[in-house]
Amino acid sequence: KWHMNKNKWLVLLIGLACSQGIAAHEVWVDAQHTHAGERLQAAIGYGHFPKQEKIAADRLHIFAPMQLQGKTGTQILKQQGENYQYTSVNGLKEGSYLVLATYRPTFWSENASGWKQQSLKQMPDAKYCEQSAMYGKHVLNVGHGVTDNEVITRPVGQMLEIVPLKNPQTIQVGERLPVKILFKGEPVSGVNVVATFAGFTERPEHEHSHALEAQAFSHQTNAQGIVDIIPLREGYWKAKVVHKTDYPNQAECQKWALYSTLTFHIGSEHAM
Repeated sequence: KWHMNKNKWLVLLIGLACSQGIAAHEVWVDAQHTHAGERLQAAIGYGHFPKQEKIAADRLHIFAPMQLQGKTGTQILKQQGENYQYTSVNGLKEGSYLVLATYRPTFWSENASGWKQQSLKQMPDAKYCEQSAMYGKHVLNVGHGVTDNEVITRPVGQMLEIVPLKNPQTIQVGERLPVKILFKGEPVSGVNVVATFAGFTERPEHEHSHALEAQAFSHQTNAQGIVDIIPLREGYWKAKVVHKTDYPNQAECQKWALYSTLTFHIGSEHAM
């Protein structure tokens, strides 16, 4: 039945996702396939998935150094190469890891002149203000056949977090990958989670629109904050969730906007 209705369902999902309109930049994590003993090569994606771009100089201060979390703890990655590229100091042991990126809470307000990193107190004529925070997480399995769940399924404490409840490497095409959405450590029900994979849609090279790209999956979390992502093909996937609430001090800003992504591979980590 699923295979019979797949195309109809996919078209519906694309329409729903595209109807969400204008979306802000997002942060996501890319990490190259790594063998045991090799140093990790990772990158902060800031823009349209899966293309990596240099981070603008006036936004570099917003990003915290990337982190690698494994069984033995968390290590800070070393920035090397372009300003979005990072590496581990030493080679990695076999195991499953999480690679993390953080865009620190930052005020953004818009007036007739455009967007600036300011609050309403700094820009009294702003028509809109939000304090944005963004989080990226990538599931990395080092070593052939390694699919450990201990690190992967444990929350890392991001303000808005996508927690996979299974290692994506164990999920086959058409199977369900359950993920839980947490806000301040508590499940979020009724929030929309979208997902797409590299190559699903291609943007023109010089397009800079913030419109959300077409999605291959879209569904809301249940009462426990859980949703089952159903990947339709092998490849490099990105799931995303957005959660907005009123900012506590309305005289300073209107909205508190949190964005979180989870990137992972279905099938071979070389599949793109």
